[in-house]
Amino acid sequence: MQQISTNTLNINVKKGLNFTWSTQAILFCAIIIACIGLNVDSAPVVIGAMLISPLMAPIVGIGYGLGNSDPKLLSKATQLFLIQVIIGVTGATIYFFISPLNTAGSQLLARTEPTLFDVLVAFFGGFAGVISSAKKDGGNVVPGVAIATALMPPLCTVGYGISHLDLSFILGAGYLFLINAFFIALATAVGTIFFRVRSGERLNVSLRQEVLIVIISIIVVIPSSISAYNIVHQSFVDTQLSQFINEKLSNQYIAKQTVNDKTISISVIGQRLNTKQINELQQSLKDYHLGNYQLSLTQLTKGNYITPREFQDYMKQSNTNGNMDNVNSNNNESLANVQNDIIKQYPKQINNVFVGQVQDKANHTTSLIAIEVSNQGGRKVDQIEKSAAKIANDNNINAVVRMIRPTENSN
Repeated sequence: MQQISTNTLNINVKKGLNFTWSTQAILFCAIIIACIGLNVDSAPVVIGAMLISPLMAPIVGIGYGLGNSDPKLLSKATQLFLIQVIIGVTGATIYFFISPLNTAGSQLLARTEPTLFDVLVAFFGGFAGVISSAKKDGGNVVPGVAIATALMPPLCTVGYGISHLDLSFILGAGYLFLINAFFIALATAVGTIFFRVRSGERLNVSLRQEVLIVIISIIVVIPSSISAYNIVHQSFVDTQLSQFINEKLSNQYIAKQTVNDKTISISVIGQRLNTKQINELQQSLKDYHLGNYQLSLTQLTKGNYITPREFQDYMKQSNTNGNMDNVNSNNNESLANVQNDIIKQYPKQINNVFVGQVQDKANHTTSLIAIEVSNQGGRKVDQIEKSAAKIANDNNINAVVRMIRPTENSN
């Protein structure tokens, strides 16, 4: 049976605190690789960068120095940590400054809103790391900890924020990095103390030090706890809203839904609802624990037809956030083919064709084809609608076809 030894822990920790130029060069290379992965939204590349990064060593050293009350070791580890942070941020800033890809992808955005869950991952990851370091053969635990705690990505994101002068990225990612580093070090300190007590050593950690660590931990955790609460609350609201839509708006297609502050905004395509029905929907929000929200319902149809003015306003909003594509969009090749085929078949009867995505009551994505007919095409509305549905079907597209009448278009 493999034994856990404080002596082994001491040797492994101190081995990682030697300042060598080769180690710092590896760190710089790892930073650039991680930046590339974040820039192109490639999770495997980011994971690879975390595996080769030596950033864990000084953080573990800080925790080990705290657990042993060794000021010399603590100072050495802290200096190495600060040097590596400067190297990392500098490398990331240079990369993102010269990178032609300026848009922040999902991998970058994911590092700007740390939560309590990041605290838990960092703490238990750090504890697993210190246990591994205390064993003669740590196996694959340390690489796993490096991936789980994800020290590299937030450091790269800070560099992105600096290169683009975006304070939200700097503060959000900087705080996430602080959480990871602090709680890895704290877990290492706790693990070190545990092993020392287990081996019969006498502790020399003062009460003042213990109280100070507890206070700092609470201060660091508070913002992430608030963020975690917001995420859990938002998840609850989304679940309740989905249930509300499935049960109360089952005959409608949901083109757009957002929750902003205390307002639920829903854009629907389907059977027209009167004022009484809308008021009943507002009242029924209480049954879904959403009584403190105000319902804002935008109906994009009148009868079986899309209302042009409301639809055009919606199109403008959707083009901003990407939820809906207009006729000139090439985001979907199949939909583009459908657009072209419909216009070719009815060149004089159609003014424009709009396409986009809507969600049905089961949250399945469905294509929307909105056809704006000309005055000449007003007499062939039914024929055009059937032809459009057939063209969509021939292109293997499950589409909802809606017509915009010329009589309404002139209003």
